[in-house]
Amino acid sequence: MKTLMTLLVFGMLASVALAGNITGTVMYDGDAPARPELTVTKDQHCIDAGKGTKSEALVVSKGKGIKNVVIYARVRGAKVTLPEENPKMDQVDCAYYPHVLVVPVGATVDLVSSDPVAHNVHSHAQKNTAVNTLIPNSGVVIPHKIEKAEEIKFTCDIHAWMTGYIVAVPSNFYTVTGYKDAEDKMISSDAYEKSADTGKYTLENLPAGRARVVAWHEELGKANKTVEVPASGDIAVNFTSADFKKQEKK
Repeated sequence: MKTLMTLLVFGMLASVALAGNITGTVMYDGDAPARPELTVTKDQHCIDAGKGTKSEALVVSKGKGIKNVVIYARVRGAKVTLPEENPKMDQVDCAYYPHVLVVPVGATVDLVSSDPVAHNVHSHAQKNTAVNTLIPNSGVVIPHKIEKAEEIKFTCDIHAWMTGYIVAVPSNFYTVTGYKDAEDKMISSDAYEKSADTGKYTLENLPAGRARVVAWHEELGKANKTVEVPASGDIAVNFTSADFKKQEKK
């Protein structure tokens, strides 16, 4: 019995100790370009809601943090698990919300709309099944399973200014920068632009050992760094815009 208790205690300690965190920032080098205002031309609801709305393609804070950067860690041998509830890609005030949604490979995303006008959900997938369907009003739910890792651009054939992304990653360890504030509340791109955020992110409870940290942004492209995750505590992995390499536009 004593031997069994010792083994159980050792196992519990090992499971707690052999997990570290990756923390870091994603910052813009130099002066960020001004965000262009979107041209909203169709449906009165969209025109009213979209007045003064700016592009979310590149949002940089006063603290030089970059919003909407997907960060994930690739860990050899780690089995990808799916979320208990389907993530949602909503359409709010004639904009995709969130602008960038990250999910694990194999997840089913519920495509929905909170708007009183019709939208056409059009995905430009290369590796996954593409979607091109009408959501006539709020309350309609279209489940969409994503089988392969890919950055998928979404547009609306009715409202040409609308763009968003679903990024499917082969990992359980992922996040998006600038999506929530320090109090874990959703933050708009306009509010983020005025903030002092430095593009902070955290990936928690990774198994100790080698991991590749990948960063993706719709305008900047991709960057990655390989690190050794500690058995406990944090390791810092920082990116700047100079680390990214542009990808071919889809």
